[in-house]
Amino acid sequence: MQHNYAILGDVTCDLSNELRERFGIDGYIQGYITKPDGSEVPSKLEWDFTDAQSFYTALKARNNGYSTAPGSAEEIATLWEAFLAQGKDVLSVSISGAMSVTYNLMVNAQRVLREKYPARKIIVIDSRKYSAATGLLILQAAELRNRGLSIEENAARLEEMKHSLHQMGAMDDLFFIASKGRISHAKAFMGQLVGIKPMGDFDADGMVTVLAKAKGYEKAYRAIVEYIQNIIVAPEGQTILVAHTMREKQAETLANLIREQVCPKEVIICEVFSASGVNIGPGMIAAFYFGTPISDLAHERAVMDAVMENQK
Repeated sequence: MQHNYAILGDVTCDLSNELRERFGIDGYIQGYITKPDGSEVPSKLEWDFTDAQSFYTALKARNNGYSTAPGSAEEIATLWEAFLAQGKDVLSVSISGAMSVTYNLMVNAQRVLREKYPARKIIVIDSRKYSAATGLLILQAAELRNRGLSIEENAARLEEMKHSLHQMGAMDDLFFIASKGRISHAKAFMGQLVGIKPMGDFDADGMVTVLAKAKGYEKAYRAIVEYIQNIIVAPEGQTILVAHTMREKQAETLANLIREQVCPKEVIICEVFSASGVNIGPGMIAAFYFGTPISDLAHERAVMDAVMENQK
């Protein structure tokens, strides 16, 4: 049975137009970017006002970067209403409410539209994640819709699955995610050490916790893949996203290793666009996948400790 509801995200989900079309994602909520010259333009899931190289180069300078703002509740309502007016219900997945006001704006728009369309269903999911992690949850929503799940059943599954959504990857520099409040214990990891690749996973609140540091990409690749092998659940049925910020070559290498050694259904490489890129910065590669439930990270720490011991 096919159910008639739209699935939407926001501009931080890092799902390109190609991926949204392929998986049947119905749209996303745009945001805004303030450029280094002080002008403001819409932020989209594409490079239109600049290119990736110029964008991340400006960010790297730090004193000449960009800032972001979400779309308004009115803009959200306008997007959703286009579907509600057609008789479609709406399932919308947001960046973590702990990291952005987008979720609260969605809830405000939901309240207004429920009064206007009392016969329609509007469900908002706080992903408790960001970037391609939110994107992966949205792709999962599309798959569940294709399997015939109702909007309520779909939302219930997403609420469960988001607590098992992991990342593992490497960063050149933690300055950006630390300064933007997307990493736990940020003060301990501020700054940059040449050649050292911090590697982290999500905690129960969706913040990134560094579990280890590797010297160079080769050791990082091996650690990432072994960690995934020990955390992932039923990889043969999964689509894994590998996201990057100006590290296409490294992302391709990691994706190939995951294909060969983890053997998921599919690995898709994603580019991180401006809205998420502001808060991540250049030099990130990370795989996003579903694994064991996340709680206090005790299990994840033990796994990574064993992985790093194996590399000695």
